[in-house]
This record gives sequence, C-alpha cells and structure tokens, in this order.
Amino acid sequence: MTSTQFTFFRGYIREWVETLFLFNVISSRTCEDLKAWSRGPDGKKHATELFSKGYTHNPELKLRLQLKQLREMSGGRFPHIEATTTTRTRAVKLCFVGHRFVRSIERTLRWNLRQVLEPYNVRLDWSGRDPRSVQIFEDIVRRIRKADFCVFDNRATNGKPNVYIEAGIAYAFRVPFFLFAYSPENGTSQALSIPSNLSHALAFRYRNYRELFRRLYFSLPAFFHK
Repeated sequence: MTSTQFTFFRGYIREWVETLFLFNVISSRTCEDLKAWSRGPDGKKHATELFSKGYTHNPELKLRLQLKQLREMSGGRFPHIEATTTTRTRAVKLCFVGHRFVRSIERTLRWNLRQVLEPYNVRLDWSGRDPRSVQIFEDIVRRIRKADFCVFDNRATNGKPNVYIEAGIAYAFRVPFFLFAYSPENGTSQALSIPSNLSHALAFRYRNYRELFRRLYFSLPAFFHK
C-alpha cells in the first residue's frame, strides 16, 4: 500500500463516519472511535489488506470494507470504498434511471450506480427508447410509478429534453429523485440549466463521475436511514 492510498483510505473513512454521525446513524463516541481506528496501526493493517485483496473485515467493529473501481466517461477508473457496519438484509428497492441513451453513458452511469447502490439492495430499471411513441411513453410512466426512487442524469441531453420529461413525471407522482447536472470541466461547452420547475430537486452538479459519485455515496445514509 502506498502513502497516497493510505491517505485516501483515512479521508474516505473520516467522511463516511462523519456523515453517519450527522444523520444520527451513529453516536459521537462511535464516530471518534472509528476515525481514530482508521489512523492507527490496526486501521493501517486493514487498509493494506483492502488494497491488496480488495476487501477486509474487522469483526470487533462489525466493519466490512470493499474496494471497487468506478468508471469515467474517458475510460479511466477511480477507487471507491464501500463501508458497511451491518449484516441485516434490506428490502429490495427499485430505482428508475433516466439518461441520454448513448452507449458510453449507459455503460458508465449504470455500472457506477449499481456499484454504489449495491449495499442498499437496489435494483436498477430503465427504458431504452425515446418517449415519442404513446406506448413507449406509457411504459416509462408505469416504470417510474413503480420505482421507489429515480436517478436522472442530464449529461449530453442538450436539445433533447427526454430526461426532464421523465423527471417531471416523477415529480408529478411524488416519486423521490436525484438529478445529476453535468458541468464540463474544460469549459468547452456550457453547463445545462435545470428547468425552473425542477430547481428544488435534490440536484448534484458535477464535473466528472469521481466527484459525482463521492457526493452521492455520502448522501445515501440520510436517504436510506428512515
């Protein structure tokens, strides 16, 4: 394990446990204990195992960690640590995913969502066609109404409002949703504006998927902790 990897490990654990504390999932004592553990010799031992084997387990803390590789549109990869402190079985939840149907987005966005949502027992659903046909539109409405929540990504949707139509359907049927709003890193194209009727939505502006999925991951404990 490199020093960079250990720094990444400590930062991830710190942000994760502080998120759990802020949303009343753990106590302040547990929060500080877990942060101290991640900086100490035992934490370093588990970090080494995580980066060498891809997973590690601390029975005393009831902590399981798995290292996953998420994807960028450019074809690159970036690390994600999945941390869980419970073995209880969660009820299956259905997430409808709406995005521009470009092959690179389909494979990248769905892969990342499946990885990040896996510990919450979430099944992804989507429609692969343009809702210009009445029958296809009705199928999309049916799928959204069945969903426990939705994710909509506006990347590459300039001039193609289908994602916003789908978000409007979710809003009309009071289905909770996340709205991912892409803002290019290099400034070569303008960030898409969010329609005013959806401006209240839980929106994540992002420049790359590394940034987006880190923010999403640390929002999930509040979303799923009922």
